[in-house]
Amino acid sequence: MPKEDLIFTGLNEKQAEAVHALQGPVLILAGAGSGKTRALTHRIAHLISQGVPAWQILAVTFTNKAAKEMKERILNLLQLTQNGADVPSPHLPVMGTFHSVCVRILRRDIEHIGRNRNFVIYDTSDQESLMKEVLKEMQIDPKELKSVTALGHIGRFKSEAMSPKDVAREATTEWMMRIVKIYSLYQAKLHAANALDFDDLLLETVRLWQESPKVLERYQNTWRFINVDEYQDTNHAQYLLISLLAKKHRNLCVIGDPDQSIYAFRGADIRNILEFQREYPDALSVKLEQNYRSTQPILDAADSVISRNPRRPQKKMWTHRVDGEKMWIHEVADEKKEAEEVVSHVLSALANGTKLNEQVVLYRTNAQSRLFEEACLRHALPYRIVGGVKFYARREVKDLLAYLYAIHNPQDSLSLLRIINVPSRKIGDTTIGKLQEYCQKEKKSLWEALKELTHLDLAEPTKKRLSDFVTLLETYQEKKLHLRVSELSQDLLKDVGMEAWVKDDTSEGEARWENIGELLSVMHKYDQLEPEESFLNFLEEVSLVSEVDKLNEMRTDALTLMTLHLCKGLEFQHVIIAGCEEGIFPHSNALFNREQLEEERRLMYVGMTRAKDTLRVFYARSRMLWGNMQANAASRFLDDIPSDRVEKKSDALLSPLLWNISKKPSPSVILSACLPAGQGASQRRAETKVDLSIEFNQDLGNDVERSQEIESAFEKGVRIEHPTFGEGIVTGKRGDIVDIAFDSGQKKRFALSIAPLRAL
Repeated sequence: MPKEDLIFTGLNEKQAEAVHALQGPVLILAGAGSGKTRALTHRIAHLISQGVPAWQILAVTFTNKAAKEMKERILNLLQLTQNGADVPSPHLPVMGTFHSVCVRILRRDIEHIGRNRNFVIYDTSDQESLMKEVLKEMQIDPKELKSVTALGHIGRFKSEAMSPKDVAREATTEWMMRIVKIYSLYQAKLHAANALDFDDLLLETVRLWQESPKVLERYQNTWRFINVDEYQDTNHAQYLLISLLAKKHRNLCVIGDPDQSIYAFRGADIRNILEFQREYPDALSVKLEQNYRSTQPILDAADSVISRNPRRPQKKMWTHRVDGEKMWIHEVADEKKEAEEVVSHVLSALANGTKLNEQVVLYRTNAQSRLFEEACLRHALPYRIVGGVKFYARREVKDLLAYLYAIHNPQDSLSLLRIINVPSRKIGDTTIGKLQEYCQKEKKSLWEALKELTHLDLAEPTKKRLSDFVTLLETYQEKKLHLRVSELSQDLLKDVGMEAWVKDDTSEGEARWENIGELLSVMHKYDQLEPEESFLNFLEEVSLVSEVDKLNEMRTDALTLMTLHLCKGLEFQHVIIAGCEEGIFPHSNALFNREQLEEERRLMYVGMTRAKDTLRVFYARSRMLWGNMQANAASRFLDDIPSDRVEKKSDALLSPLLWNISKKPSPSVILSACLPAGQGASQRRAETKVDLSIEFNQDLGNDVERSQEIESAFEKGVRIEHPTFGEGIVTGKRGDIVDIAFDSGQKKRFALSIAPLRAL
């Protein structure tokens, strides 16, 4: 088959239009699942087939994986492999990430701006070490400003292509002027070390081209045809880079979807794609609206959510897969019922032939994963956390647990070492080294050494800080006799100043603090027990869950748990989105900021369009989250979905009744209640007339029955199995707490919300 025919085979009309357009600026608005990678690779192959030398083509991607995939597709498409042997790289365009392309440029030409081409590239760890030097030199207390916080500020400046001088011109507070000084010193130290960080790779390339027009022209004449993937995720520095390169020949093709711009916190600027046609008035605009992933009911639901965002190019996704299940919206009582229902749906889909690898549970914040992890453990369901650390292995969670372990057993040297300088007490490696040396010499534990500070060669201020640490632990050893574990932990967090330490003025810090709040939620399950008993049972349960967790990691086919931010570019047969409540999703931080709220809506759209066949959404009437009980309304996003595209379910008697409200006048009663999602806020506040003749949704009985089964599964006398202790019998139950006598003779007390128990 001729190459020309091969290139256009299998393309739909709009994809073919994008592939044909080789000259001038081109904007390809590619909806979710619309085959944008296919369009881009075929377009590059078409350029080559039309005689454009491969070396004159540049393709910029956001991941090395995407670049590799594009190379393989183009090789295959052009039939440039013979007998399995790869054609040498000169026959392929340059394809890579922004950073890899910039490294290539700077290694050749950075000397034009007075830098040495043998520069080193500092990774995140190197940057932190350098920033700690900067803060130490400026005599800034780590408690006042952490290195990661300072780097976060500098990263935002660099994404906007702002130098220290640029920031100084806009600084209006003493705090910002201090950040400017930190930024300046940080850059000076990078320069002295002949080093660049990742952001500098972009900025120095931009500076090179701005200050050396001849160098810029050489690259403009080399890469005459430029293709940029995921253009909605570019920041201002990347925008400047591409604008400079494309200025001469204007053969710039950008592809992306404004509706999937969800990385503003990384510096992504959605204006780059929204204003592309303003910058290039003659640009051809092509919309890829045919979806090859999802069913039409799912696409209609997703489109109804995203259509409420203003200032977006209008497009309507469609597919030949016109049939399919409606999207389900599930209202549940609380977070425990949510986790159980989610796992129940996963197991049901598994029984119907959908592998675990084809199923995903999505949530807005990392802290929400904990309940799903525990539900998976209870049901012996293998799972994996993508792009994150399992809940009980997260640093901030382990830090608080280490405090509790040390309070319970001060001879636990590992826990002591973990927390001795968390939050910072200015106890450095030198001091710890002297303590450990004393322990080895005197054959004593670390705790014993800490209580014998007079024998150590340490400065008096250091001894005072260590003595205060010992006093803190001794105080809480006494408190655990009188306070339940949740109360004790809340007091401890305040006394050590953990909140400010963890939050560190960054979005990542906020997420870490939410994880600590979620650990407090676990502790509240033990509030019914006596103080010391609640403390011991909590620590034992957490240890057992962690051990079972390790066994789970050995399984290959597993349910995926991930945040919504990490799911872009992926697809699954069965998608579940949990926690769709106001203040959670959309996140509370976005509720009073229009732009952030629009991004939250795009995040919902991204999550919904990951689904191939089935989409389930959950929200709870009340929820213990981040250590507090919340009763939030259903997410506003659910109000926007047409009723004919949704099947609604609830475990409450009232909700199904109200969902079936008759539109005809009839004998009625006035019910004062909170209505379910799918109706506007004003409707939910209004008094609602309900037709008494309406029959209950048949599915309601199933939901209530399932809830009752779960609640009664561990009543007194029920035989159970535990993965560590084996089989036993429930001998008592009080709320969420059960007493179990195991066949081995051991007696244990567990919290049902966390224990990996199975009724026999």
